[in-house]
Amino acid sequence: MSDITWLVSGTDSTDVMTPLVPSRDHLLDFVDILNLCNLRQYNCIFNGYGRILDLVLSNFDVKVIECPDPLVSEDKYHKAISIQLALFINKSLPIKPRNVFSYSRANYARLSEDIAQINWAEKLLEGDVDTAVDMFYSLIYDLRQKHVPTRQSLNKSYPSWYNSALVKILKEKHKYWIKFKTYGNISDNLSLKILRDRAKKVEKDCYTNYIAGIESAIEKNSKAFWSYMKDKRGSGAFPSSMTYAGTVSDSGHGISEFFSAYFHSTFNNNSNTHFNSIDHDLYDKVSVSDIESIEINLSEIEKLLKSLDLSKAAGPDDLPAILITKCATELSIPLAILFHRSIKEGVVPRKWKSAFISPIHKSGPKDRVENYRPISKLCLVAKVFERIVYRQLYNQLSASFSPAQHGFLKGRSTVSNLVLFNDFVTVQMDSDNQVATIYTDYSKAFDRIDHALLIQKLRNLGVRGSLLRWFISYVQNRSQAVVLNGFSSSWMSIPSGVPQGSLLGPLLFIIFVYDIERCFVNSEYLLFADDMKVFRIVNNPSDEMLLQDDLHRLDQYCYTNKLELNVDKCFFIIFTRKRIPFNSTFILRNQVLKRGSHTKDLGVIHDSKLLFDLHISNIIGKACKAMGFIMRVSKPFKTMKSLKILYCAYVRSHLEYASQIWNPQYGIYIDRLERVQRRFTRFLGFKFKLPRMKYAQRCIKFHLLPLYLRRDISDVLFLAKVLRGSIDSPDLLRKIGLRVPHHRTRKRPLLHIPTSNSNYRQNSFLVRASNTYNRVLSDSEVDLFCSSLPKIKDVLIKASSAST
Repeated sequence: MSDITWLVSGTDSTDVMTPLVPSRDHLLDFVDILNLCNLRQYNCIFNGYGRILDLVLSNFDVKVIECPDPLVSEDKYHKAISIQLALFINKSLPIKPRNVFSYSRANYARLSEDIAQINWAEKLLEGDVDTAVDMFYSLIYDLRQKHVPTRQSLNKSYPSWYNSALVKILKEKHKYWIKFKTYGNISDNLSLKILRDRAKKVEKDCYTNYIAGIESAIEKNSKAFWSYMKDKRGSGAFPSSMTYAGTVSDSGHGISEFFSAYFHSTFNNNSNTHFNSIDHDLYDKVSVSDIESIEINLSEIEKLLKSLDLSKAAGPDDLPAILITKCATELSIPLAILFHRSIKEGVVPRKWKSAFISPIHKSGPKDRVENYRPISKLCLVAKVFERIVYRQLYNQLSASFSPAQHGFLKGRSTVSNLVLFNDFVTVQMDSDNQVATIYTDYSKAFDRIDHALLIQKLRNLGVRGSLLRWFISYVQNRSQAVVLNGFSSSWMSIPSGVPQGSLLGPLLFIIFVYDIERCFVNSEYLLFADDMKVFRIVNNPSDEMLLQDDLHRLDQYCYTNKLELNVDKCFFIIFTRKRIPFNSTFILRNQVLKRGSHTKDLGVIHDSKLLFDLHISNIIGKACKAMGFIMRVSKPFKTMKSLKILYCAYVRSHLEYASQIWNPQYGIYIDRLERVQRRFTRFLGFKFKLPRMKYAQRCIKFHLLPLYLRRDISDVLFLAKVLRGSIDSPDLLRKIGLRVPHHRTRKRPLLHIPTSNSNYRQNSFLVRASNTYNRVLSDSEVDLFCSSLPKIKDVLIKASSAST
């Protein structure tokens, strides 16, 4: 154990020792086993020789301190330590009983007939839009009361696999237990033993049948399977007592008010809401073309209503997806009238601007309100309306969006963002340059958008007339309430920001920052929504000054647009492999930025030398923890298919995210990644009592491709998508070199491979993927532009099999 170097991490109350990646195989196995068992090491007390020999392993937080009064004399190799455990039982917040509609037992045929018989044109063309919407819901609610039965929602006292017979036996057993404890009658004790044995047998049968049922129906009804796995991963229940701003509450209503106050505090209460006083000359008008209205199509509304996910619960309007979908044809008529009136009159109904908020735990103690983030649930009808507006607005304005923005845009992703950045850095490092990269952080950027400035930018991009008035109404007078376990907070107004949980919210944010590119005269920049990095070559003071000038412009832009930079979380990294790099200093808002050695950028850990060893170790650790969880909970599963689904969802997903960025070239990292799948295939062979086989044979037996081959396939498919335009990145497409021969030749590689002076440039995505294509697919019948992606994948697999 002395060969492992431990680094201190964790919180103020507990120190967690994280092992640095060892080089020896047996130590790698030890670290992987720790992750497999979900264990962490907490002993940070060094012995007299500056080493840690005694490990304290636990799967929950403990505190290890040096023992001030040891019972025996200390050994210089082993310090006396004291271990403090904090054991407590969290009671869950109860679910409030309430009457709910039983939509699974509704008479949808009669409900649809009654909806179709209403003269909607007569009912919905009178009064203002809000009055018409209230009339619509009033009529639907009356019909629902008539055709949908109700039931009382109660706390689930028993697991989901208990049936009524088992519950009856348990209640009978409990009755005899009370009688025996009260009177001590021997016959009651005998009855108690008989019922207890019967309950155990029936419970075992119920559990076995339940597992068999969710396994057999995994393709038709996967929700039950994943709900079971979610329960096994840990309780998502709220504690019965929670703290916010030093105040404690143990009531459902009080806790919901805590969450409401905390989520409301993130908004900017100074947002400008006087739209008539906007300075029209604040920005240059750069509209590509004007859009004044949205076309409402009856068939499109019906299609969208029918495509709703039936498992989606109702929003503030209390209409779930199952009711809307079952009556989609009939509901499309009144909704078309309401949508058309809303656009024409430039008014969004009040009911469609309200949202329910569900708190989701992020990290840290679950009894602290600050450790939760909000998830919004809007009216499903309003989301259908937004989808219609979104499609037409996006098609009209997409040409105005910067190619550097990769968030929430079709054909762009975190991977396209990272590929562009890494290509720039590797090219410069290959030329012996160093790249300074500024990573920025905004405080609640989506929640603090100024509404008046947003409307001004919509106008600059060509939104006019009733549609502009519609967007003014859309962002004004919105409200939200926190709902948890049947308890609801009071309604709170939303003074700033773009609506969370909406389709238009992310698009409006992209529109708000579309003009940020004017800040970067001397530098490159990339965005994924509000995650931004600014970078350029910095080899000398003049380069440093050019980047600093762009930072000053960014600071001024944020001030003008009321975006709050969190300077304490902004930092920079110098990407270089020089032994003596040029040391830079950057200032933002009169504060010197911290320099970092690595960062997690869009889910991938980048170190200053682009080795990606930290990232590979991190994803292997996560994958091993997930695989250990699968091994522990999969004992009752009888089918190999279930285990493979769990492996692909929980384990392999960690090992393959953004592999185009970090795909290793050295055998030590390739083997470490492959060890994870080797261990899983051995587990499958052991569980299903198969004879011992080599890893390659196990992969064939279990229909799993080796991970290194999957990464190569992912490289080539990503390259093909860029060339075909499926990935919308003009900057990336421009970097791919295509050979156009002047005369016909027998054999000529399609892709040009630029020369590289270093291994890390040689292993960058564009060079590596182009090499793979030229080496494997040039002589095949595969056309990178026309062949289907499955065909390209099949050819790569066959080529790999032939080479091995």
